[in-house]
Amino acid sequence: MRSFFFACLILVASPALAASEGDWFASLYTGEGIELRADERVFALFAVLNAVGFDQGPVSRKDPVPKVNYHPVRQQVRARVIGGDPNVRHVADDFLDKHPAPLRTYLSWAVQGSPPPFPTAPKSKDKELAELKGFEAVLAKAWTGWKLDELMGTVQGEYRKSLKGYLSAIDGPLVKARQILKVPDNGPQSLLVVNLLDIQDMVRGVMGEGEIVLVVGPSDKPNVEGLLREYARVLIDPVVAKKVSGWGGGAQLLKEAQVAGATEQTVGDYATGLFTYAVALKALNANDAAWEAAQNKGYFGIKDIAKMFDEGKPLDGWVLDALAKAETRRPAKK
Repeated sequence: MRSFFFACLILVASPALAASEGDWFASLYTGEGIELRADERVFALFAVLNAVGFDQGPVSRKDPVPKVNYHPVRQQVRARVIGGDPNVRHVADDFLDKHPAPLRTYLSWAVQGSPPPFPTAPKSKDKELAELKGFEAVLAKAWTGWKLDELMGTVQGEYRKSLKGYLSAIDGPLVKARQILKVPDNGPQSLLVVNLLDIQDMVRGVMGEGEIVLVVGPSDKPNVEGLLREYARVLIDPVVAKKVSGWGGGAQLLKEAQVAGATEQTVGDYATGLFTYAVALKALNANDAAWEAAQNKGYFGIKDIAKMFDEGKPLDGWVLDALAKAETRRPAKK
């Protein structure tokens, strides 16, 4: 596998780097062969979402009305699509009203779908993705109606800048995360996609066609920890989801964790978050201060959970033991 990627580097990566200043579609490749690129499907999806109400972001002012800060590219795109052909927004709104689904589901649909002009839906057996059939027509209408290809060309420089920030930052941590999670050599590879139309520091991981797609939002520096947590979540969440119903103390621990600063809203998501945080910090060779900071934010016992990965046992056999360990690491009540 490694020799294949190095061959790709010789034959592909150098021309891609040379063409990077003028070719939107040119990918970058890390030393381990991880592909980094922009993606028209993700761009089109988030252009649509921004046009119909996706306005979350860091708030720099609360009163008298909130002021949300956007990356300059997101601000530029929002101005174009919100002020563009209103019929496109109406079509998108109508589809979303009839097909409510988590944003992650739409993202998974997009990265498995066809590129512009979006002729077909993903060929997936997943029921949730199949229910979004027809969304390709929405993206096609947005692509032509808002001239998104031209708009992407105007922001190419910012995307390339963001991509290059990750180029030398992710190989070591992702290789170690694969080792921690016992991902085989023939397991899913990783693809990093930059999305400057998302929230600051956001990372969203989804399974694509045989690869884990890590979609990173704008950030002042590469958000490697967030990327590792999402990488781990894609692999861990299905395992935890099958076991978490047996975690009797989960609801109470989640309440305590939320008070401390944990952001998850369900017991299942929090349980997965404990494991993914443990993997991320372990892969980063985090110092004691980082582990303590995570503990103080409500991610109790993750250092113990990280050590349990070293035992080499299948995760489904010790999920509940790890969650029980987390309960014992909650702060003592005053």
